[in-house]
Amino acid sequence: MAIPISPPNGINPNPEAGPSSPKYQLSQTLTAHRRAVTALRFSNDGKTLLSAGADGWLHFWDPETGEHVRGFRAHKTGINDISISPDSLYIATASDDCTSLVYYLNPPPSTINFTSSGNDNTNELNEEEDVKDDSNGTGHTKENEPLRILKGHTAPVLSISFSPKSNLLVTGSFDESAIIWDLKKGKILKNLPAHADPIWCVNFDNEGAMVLTASLDGLIRLWDVSSGQCLKTLDNDTNSPVSFASFTPSPYFLLSSTLSSTLRIYNIHTSKVLKTIQSPNLYISEKFPCPSIIFAKPNLSSSSVDVVEDGDDANQEKMDIDVDGKNEDRNSKVTNHKDKQDAWIITGSENGKLIIWDLQSKSVIQVLQSHNSTVVAVAVHPSGRIIASGSLEPEKAIKLWRI
Repeated sequence: MAIPISPPNGINPNPEAGPSSPKYQLSQTLTAHRRAVTALRFSNDGKTLLSAGADGWLHFWDPETGEHVRGFRAHKTGINDISISPDSLYIATASDDCTSLVYYLNPPPSTINFTSSGNDNTNELNEEEDVKDDSNGTGHTKENEPLRILKGHTAPVLSISFSPKSNLLVTGSFDESAIIWDLKKGKILKNLPAHADPIWCVNFDNEGAMVLTASLDGLIRLWDVSSGQCLKTLDNDTNSPVSFASFTPSPYFLLSSTLSSTLRIYNIHTSKVLKTIQSPNLYISEKFPCPSIIFAKPNLSSSSVDVVEDGDDANQEKMDIDVDGKNEDRNSKVTNHKDKQDAWIITGSENGKLIIWDLQSKSVIQVLQSHNSTVVAVAVHPSGRIIASGSLEPEKAIKLWRI
């Protein structure tokens, strides 16, 4: 009997995936955080990878080279989540100190600083001319001062997301509420008493008209941004805590993951579960939340990493979700088969693996394994050609995977 040779870099491909399946390879390991890596995001222009950690630090990386660009301590306590505005101008944090901060993604040499709170009418405008490093070891300069300080929650902020127009923010907290913020004014627009347990995930839909909240209570709720009214409540058959949820590139569907090692695709209009994805002993999610990301199959015809432009949003919408080979919602937009893009899902696991599934067939395309700690942070480059993953302690490392 021939003994199969283990693939390099701890990568375990699915033998049935076929020749067109991705072959992501471990490219680099990045270390800067002193505690767990809790969140990762690529900017929409693909030029920046941002990482956040339980050490309160933000680190900026060049995704092409893996070079560390800069870093500073944004909070004295841990950062649970980060968001980059769709226009790639701002970043926002969700922290254990019950606040959210807004910074420039790329600060100009002379920075105009705003400081505001959701609980008062303070709006201070300070123009800084001289930028000097401080000497307390936090990496702070005056250009790294926050533009906004958002105070409104009474417990740690667990999740944060920009609206599509970059003018609003939504935050979810351990205090069981969600807040929609007017970013320009730095004030609370709507306060949503959303759940009976902590809110682990918040997100805007692609139009900015709806917000979703996902909670430890096992429920996902959809809210009207303008009125603050709850439009719909989605549950799952096991009543498992919802660790992550997001709208898909198609406006008709929603992706969720629960602490029962299960992914689900919902039809937003009917509230029905269209697909349930599980991979026992391979995908394990029972204690720690990790993002699950739907993305288009990367274009393998080019050797370079292409940046997704704004005009490519239409291509993202072509990732239709079929049920038994048929479009489940007859009112949904019908896409020609020749124009249809394959959709994949990636998520991290408590066994240190990343699993990539084909959304339509629910088959495992590839398993990436190099972490020796639970993977709680995942991000996909706009081109789909680079994946970033981050882990808990004791490893607390970032891995870059390239195709």
